[in-house]
Amino acid sequence: MLRRLASRCARSLGARGGARPAAGLRHLGRSPRRRASDAPRNQPPSSEVVARPVGVCSMMRLPLQASPQGLDAAFVGVPLDIGTSNRPGARFGPRRIREESVMLRTTNPSTGALPFQTLSVADLGDVNVNLYNLQDSCRLIREAYQKIVAAGCIPLTLGGDHTITYPILQAMAKKHGPVGLLHVDAHTDTADKALGEKVYHGTPFRRCVDEGLLDCKRVVQIGIRGSAMTLDPYRYSWSQGFRLVLAEDCWMKSLVPLMGEVRQQMGGKPMYISFDIDGLDPAYAPGTGTPEIAGLTPSQALEIIRGCQGLNVVGCDLVEVSPPYDPSVKKINLLLHTLQT
Repeated sequence: MLRRLASRCARSLGARGGARPAAGLRHLGRSPRRRASDAPRNQPPSSEVVARPVGVCSMMRLPLQASPQGLDAAFVGVPLDIGTSNRPGARFGPRRIREESVMLRTTNPSTGALPFQTLSVADLGDVNVNLYNLQDSCRLIREAYQKIVAAGCIPLTLGGDHTITYPILQAMAKKHGPVGLLHVDAHTDTADKALGEKVYHGTPFRRCVDEGLLDCKRVVQIGIRGSAMTLDPYRYSWSQGFRLVLAEDCWMKSLVPLMGEVRQQMGGKPMYISFDIDGLDPAYAPGTGTPEIAGLTPSQALEIIRGCQGLNVVGCDLVEVSPPYDPSVKKINLLLHTLQT
C-alpha cells in the first residue's frame, strides 16, 4: 500500500526538478504552503539500534501523532466489532496488528519499495468508538475520517469489523465524490438487513450504494465464496454493475492478469481498497469472525495489492482480524507485509 503511494510521488519528479506531491496527493487539498513531501520524514527504527520490544506500541513503531496535518498517509485504528454476526474479537485487531508490525522494516527488496524516503507517515492512534452504540460509532468514525482526508492525508485503516468501511466511505465520498472500490472478501457484504438492522458488517456496501458513495462501474469484488440461502446470492452486486470474481475462479492461478484488467477498469479516478482478512483461506488466516474454506492464498493477496501500483488510491483498510482465533504470529504478518508493497 505504501509503495502505491510512493510510486505516485516518484512520478511527479522531473519537469520542474526537485520533489513535489504526485497528482494523487495534490488533489487531496493540501495547501501549497505546507507539503508533507517537503518536511522531515519519519522512519521506523531499526532493530539493530532499538530492540523490537522497546517503545510505545505503534504501527511499525512510527511516531504517534494527534493530528494528520503535514502527513501524506497515516495508520488509523478502528477497534469496533459490535457489528459482527458470528465470532467477535475484531476490536482487538488494531492493537495486535501494531504489536506484530515490529517485524516490518523500511524497505521491500522484492519490489524495490522505499516508502519512507518519499512519504511522511505516522500513527494517528484509534478512533474513540462507542462500543454500546453502533450508529453512534459510525458517526464518530465518519467525523474522524472527514478531518483526516480534509488535511490531505491518506488513511491506512486497521479494523475492526467491516461495518467501519461504510462511515469511512462516507468521508471519502464527501471529499472525492463516488469512488471506485477494490473489495477482497469471502462475502459481498451487500445484504439489506439482519434482525431488523440495516447497519452491520454484512451491509456496508449496500448502504454505500444507497447513498451514492460508490462509482458502481468501478467496483470489483474478489474472493467471493461460501454457502448461501438462495441459488443467486450475487444478484444484487451484478444488478449494480459490480464485477464479481469468485474464489473458485482464482484457484490454482496467478491473479496478475486479473489485476491488469482491474487497473484498466479503475482508470485514474479515486479508488479505495477494502481487504477483509477472511478473503484468505482460513488455513492461512484463521483469526477472523466468519471463515470460509477454499479462499485466496497469501501469494494471491500480494498479487492483488501489488497490482494496484499506479492507481489513485485514496485510502484502504484491513478488517475482520480477530486475534483470539489465531494464536500464531505468522498468520497476521502475512497481511502486514502487503502494506509495504
